[in-house]
Amino acid sequence: MRTAPTIVSIDFLVERYDAIAFDSYGVLVDGIDPLPGAIEFMGRLTAAGKPWVLATNDASRLTAGRLAVMQGQGFGIEEDQVISAGSLLRRFFEERAITGTRCIATGHGDAVEFVRLGGCTPVALKVDDDVSTSLAIAGITGYDWFEATSDMLSLIIRRMDAGNPLHLVVPNPDVLYPDGVDRFAIGPGGLAEMIETAVSRRFGDDDAVKFAKLGKPYAPMFDAIKERLNGYEKIAFVGDQLHTDIAGANRSGLDSVLIGTGITRWNDASDLEDVPPSMMPTLLLPSME
Repeated sequence: MRTAPTIVSIDFLVERYDAIAFDSYGVLVDGIDPLPGAIEFMGRLTAAGKPWVLATNDASRLTAGRLAVMQGQGFGIEEDQVISAGSLLRRFFEERAITGTRCIATGHGDAVEFVRLGGCTPVALKVDDDVSTSLAIAGITGYDWFEATSDMLSLIIRRMDAGNPLHLVVPNPDVLYPDGVDRFAIGPGGLAEMIETAVSRRFGDDDAVKFAKLGKPYAPMFDAIKERLNGYEKIAFVGDQLHTDIAGANRSGLDSVLIGTGITRWNDASDLEDVPPSMMPTLLLPSME
């Protein structure tokens, strides 16, 4: 049986680990503004020569735009310190040998641009599309959910019936995320899960109608983190969600640190006594202060 996680301070993290990876929402920012102590902690790591990366499931903003916002807020962060789930699309397209083809991409703006930068041509969602090879829930803004969900369901089913299935992908698998102080929203992963559940009523447990999920807790994101921090032995991942951040870090072999400022709230280790081993954090961190 795994022992209860110890509550630690930021001093402990700086002294114990060679490198640290962080989630964004609920850890560094509340969805809009920096959380107390986050900017100072990042600065302390940099001053100590401790490499760190930001690993975010948010695929709605390109790295350049994210950097501009965070640097404007006071974070000392550079391009090579950001790993976005949207940037993982390139490897997805390459592994399936569909680079250069058309990808139906929901959302707008930067979310769709990630598809283009990944090597495919983004096109609008149309029920009668027989040419595109993939469908990405790239974003959840800029369209009507009810209509778009109906169109995606109809298209996926029709293409399956025709023996011409689409490669389905959702870069950001978040079902729930903080959207400001005491506000929450359904993420792209929530929409993907709903579509998978609906389509399974017709095709059962068929992998062809399941979305590939690139962000946390899935392997593509944690593989990218370990590649970016290659050469460092003791790496911790700090996150605020048991199902994504902690489960993914545990599965990848990183030490997991659950912070108390985001989705999963706790007062002490006893609040986590019913958490399954796969989602039990290595350590607890009350906040960045």
